Amino acid sequence: MWRRRRSRGTTALAELAASPSWMYEWDLGDGVRTAPIGAELQSVHDTRAAIIEPVARAALAEAGPRAVALDLACSEGWFAHRLLDWGAARVVGVDIRPENIRRAELVRDRLGVDSDRLGFLLADVFDPVVATLGPFDVVLCLGLIYHLENPIGALRIAHRLTGGICVVETQLHEHDEPIAHGWGVSGEPDRAALLDAMAAAGFDPVEVPPVPAGLNAQYVDGHRLVAVGGPGRRPG
Repeated sequence: MWRRRRSRGTTALAELAASPSWMYEWDLGDGVRTAPIGAELQSVHDTRAAIIEPVARAALAEAGPRAVALDLACSEGWFAHRLLDWGAARVVGVDIRPENIRRAELVRDRLGVDSDRLGFLLADVFDPVVATLGPFDVVLCLGLIYHLENPIGALRIAHRLTGGICVVETQLHEHDEPIAHGWGVSGEPDRAALLDAMAAAGFDPVEVPPVPAGLNAQYVDGHRLVAVGGPGRRPG
């Protein structure tokens, strides 16, 4: 069982008062809890987890007791901890923001998780060192590509790192078919663009897992999407 490290209590309390607010709701023990920056955020995270958990658990179980996972754009590491819960023996989290890595390590140490099991790297997804980290049995790429100038390039990097499955989550535009004329159709989120982009990056197959009923409306209505890509055929 992981032991909570009381010696980090002062550090955690100081971080709670820091700006910006936290991205996740953490229970750090001893009455120390974080408050997410937005009222809907934890519902988004919980819905992501409910969709991803079955496929991630299956892939990690298939990989065996030495399964490894990667969380790209890991933020404070909430999903990195979920990957450990779901069966990964070791998880690496990567994020470009120093404050996110600082908080991720604070939470990890506060919860008594061994750094050999959960490590964090301060890096851009396009940093050459990231491409050398894999392969991984599960790669998460959640809420990342819509922030990037080169989303297809990021998906190609994620593909190179994927030995088992890659889970991509993103917001969608209001279209459901590839945009052929530029005016689109209102009220139809563009699933096709994400699925085509993942296929172009090399993922095969690309599938959309079901959304459990009663969860965050953005996923139920199709304005956010989780897609799972396999590694496809490797050269040679």
